[in-house]
Amino acid sequence: MLKVGVFGTGHLGKFHLNNWKQIRDAEIVGFYDPNNQIAAEVTEKYQIKRFQDPGELLDHCDAADIIAPTPAHFSLCEMA
Repeated sequence: MLKVGVFGTGHLGKFHLNNWKQIRDAEIVGFYDPNNQIAAEVTEKYQIKRFQDPGELLDHCDAADIIAPTPAHFSLCEMA
């Protein structure tokens, strides 16, 4: 089972969440999004854990799906 962490759950991130949920051999272990309003909606709708610290989420996943705004890509990739 591939454990996936999703980084960024805005408009495109929700498409990614839906797609990951369709993959039989993948499990979404959680997501990171600094926007509290979006994070609350995602937690309720998808019933997945929100991580407040991207590094902690990276510790729990095998793959990082980065859908954050472009300026955040480098720092998230560097952490991974």
